[in-house]
Amino acid sequence: MLEKMKLKKLVKRILNRKRQLEWIKRKRKLLPENADKKINLLLEQINSAEKKVRESAYTFSEAEKLSYDIEHNFKLMFNKYKQNALWELFDELWLVVLIALILKFFVIGSFRVPTGSMVNTIEIGDNLFVAMFAYGLTMPFASNQFIEYSNPERGEIITFTEPNPAGKALVKRVVGVPGDSILITGVDVYVNGNKLEREFTGKISYTSSRGKVVNASQYKEKTQDGRTYKVIYNDEITDAARAEIEGYCKYCNRSFTVPERSFFVMGDNRDDSLDSRFWGFVPRENLQGKPLFVWFSIQFGDSIFDVVDFRPGRIGHIFQ
Repeated sequence: MLEKMKLKKLVKRILNRKRQLEWIKRKRKLLPENADKKINLLLEQINSAEKKVRESAYTFSEAEKLSYDIEHNFKLMFNKYKQNALWELFDELWLVVLIALILKFFVIGSFRVPTGSMVNTIEIGDNLFVAMFAYGLTMPFASNQFIEYSNPERGEIITFTEPNPAGKALVKRVVGVPGDSILITGVDVYVNGNKLEREFTGKISYTSSRGKVVNASQYKEKTQDGRTYKVIYNDEITDAARAEIEGYCKYCNRSFTVPERSFFVMGDNRDDSLDSRFWGFVPRENLQGKPLFVWFSIQFGDSIFDVVDFRPGRIGHIFQ
């Protein structure tokens, strides 16, 4: 048993040296002829040893002899060619890091939802994977897209950079696209003269990001294109209170047209969403991507030790 453990340790050391020898042969183009020949010989011996290991026919004495030969030659001629530990780590990982960055900035991004503006389509604490390539490409750490090739449609959920100096990343639903005429009065939304159809589907309750339990009525809303989704209205907000809120609403109780290269967005939680009704249109260049699905979901209270709701059942939830 002890000899098997020693053999395993020696084989691991030999394979580590093999990786270093392969790197030297690959990266060092001007090796002396004798060093190059010795590397080839040692690599052949190591490959032969690997085959024996797989066939359980390799002995400790063989491994000890090969290991001694490798270490002797490293001290004699290879040490000056090998990588230092930091460079070796970089050489092994740079491609992985590059691929991860490309995926993050151009393919799949991650987005955590801290508020209830999209409840209950998107829950507070949902972590979303976002298709960053859905409408164009954005340079890393930039807020605007440098390549555009498609536009969101009415009823789609999008992520975007808020059109103000704060520049926060937000997620909302597109209600109006360029050229649309929109009128919002009370709970009714008109797009191009057509009132969005709404069908009552039931009552729901949720805990807001401020820790308050909210009771709401849920409706299935339908766009003029036939796309359907759920919206909710807070049962505790009276018509008088809603009218008072509309006093701060820049785009309520008046008709307007969505400008070119702009989008009008709203949260599905209509009474708890700071959106285009209050701060205006989303410029085309501010688009980031399109949510795909939930990869994790947990809602915290006042601290990370105060778990309001943990939702493993939402993992994998897909957005249409």
